[in-house]
Amino acid sequence: MKQLRSRLTISVFAVLLLGGMAAHLLLPDLDLSRAERRKLQQFPEITGEALLSAEFSQDVEDYLLDQFPLRDGFRTLKAIWTYYILGQKDNNGVYIAEGSASKLDAQLDEKQLHLFTDKMNELHGLYFPDADVYCAIVPDKNYYLASSHGYPALDYETLFGTVEAELPWATHIDLTGSLTAADYYATDSHWRQERLDRVIQTLAQAMDLTLPDWESYDRVMLPGFQGVYYGQTALPLPAEDLVYLTNEATENALVSGPENPSATVYDPAKFENLDGYDVFLSGAQAVLTVENPDAETDRTLVIFRDSYGSSLAPLLLDGYAKIILADVRYVTTAYLGQFVDFSDVDDVLLLYSTTVVNSAGILR
Repeated sequence: MKQLRSRLTISVFAVLLLGGMAAHLLLPDLDLSRAERRKLQQFPEITGEALLSAEFSQDVEDYLLDQFPLRDGFRTLKAIWTYYILGQKDNNGVYIAEGSASKLDAQLDEKQLHLFTDKMNELHGLYFPDADVYCAIVPDKNYYLASSHGYPALDYETLFGTVEAELPWATHIDLTGSLTAADYYATDSHWRQERLDRVIQTLAQAMDLTLPDWESYDRVMLPGFQGVYYGQTALPLPAEDLVYLTNEATENALVSGPENPSATVYDPAKFENLDGYDVFLSGAQAVLTVENPDAETDRTLVIFRDSYGSSLAPLLLDGYAKIILADVRYVTTAYLGQFVDFSDVDDVLLLYSTTVVNSAGILR
């Protein structure tokens, strides 16, 4: 019996080993991992110089790991074992609470916080010293989930208080009471555009805007959205619907920028990108101008923003003739003036997530 058991063990091991090798040879290599949102390692080019390089063996090892058959399935099994069987409170730094995944971010970096306020002061002094400036910091999902479920959280009170104290020239708009955890995607860090009615109401009141009734928007649904945390957790989280809101202003808007001279407010084709959130204003852009030819006003708004602004800006379009979105993660502050004419700007909105405020070294 013992001998039979040994033979069975060896046979199973051999089948798995040979089957894995055969699958590795027969299956085509993948270029991208949608779950992990990254390019996968390809087999390195074989040359005499490469074979003598110490990096060659590491590149081959990375290739074998990235192209391993059923890689995503094994990642999921490991995540289930870690999270549900071993009972760890997070997997890869991502936890789940109230059916929503969120990434741990518990350490307030005061150096980064002051880098943020220094950058905003620099922008204000250079480009819009006389405009009406509003500052709205977007709380991340952890604000609503972390502490109440036993996870460490940022010192949000210090973060919000420091921003307000060090930017005295701005009107500060508190969005924390206008959101809940349910207003964010369960598998992603971003907020859901179709649930921003209270945010828009708060902004409109503070910025003296007249905007359409919320129910007047048409809703377009794209099923199958899997956010950034879907891949990071490796857990079998259900896909979601990505919904965007349209009306005459968004349909007729003229969208342009240095990287894309002829774009649209929403681009459903970009739902197939690694980040489906690129549907909103084509994703990351250094500078983007959105003009409303049907506007009943001549006001111009500049939004200094991160990715949260992509889904918010279309909802402010009825209040302005022109909205300019500037992302100083992708364009230097000194160079920005070559793309944006600030001489006719009426309002400026500083719209940044707490995540960016706490990692402001990425701002240029």
